[in-house]
Amino acid sequence: MEGERVPLLKRELAESGDPLIQAALRATTREVAVVRHALATATSLEEEPHDPTVIELGDTVTVRRSGSAQRERFTLVGELEARLDESWISVQSPLGSALLGSRTGESVDSKTPGGVVTYEVLAITRLS
Repeated sequence: MEGERVPLLKRELAESGDPLIQAALRATTREVAVVRHALATATSLEEEPHDPTVIELGDTVTVRRSGSAQRERFTLVGELEARLDESWISVQSPLGSALLGSRTGESVDSKTPGGVVTYEVLAITRLS
């Protein structure tokens, strides 16, 4: 991003002066700063103590939505990682934050645009 997109946007801005390109450059520069900060402050999950009975960052969780027989699996990740895979959800999202700290067999409520949805925690796994 920083090595390709930023220089490209700078060239396009210098050539055109387009305010939309200027806005894209500002947004991209902010995104680069966020990624740099995340990388600078990241710690390996392998180095952190883990309680296998409690949902934590990095865990894959199997849940069932109330009133449904279908099981869903999500991996709880940081905000930046959540963009990389549909099955990864940010711990800052409504469902991710509701799941954090829960245990197998517990139910959690997640606020959605359509109202509150209840999920039952069926399983917790941590991929090594």
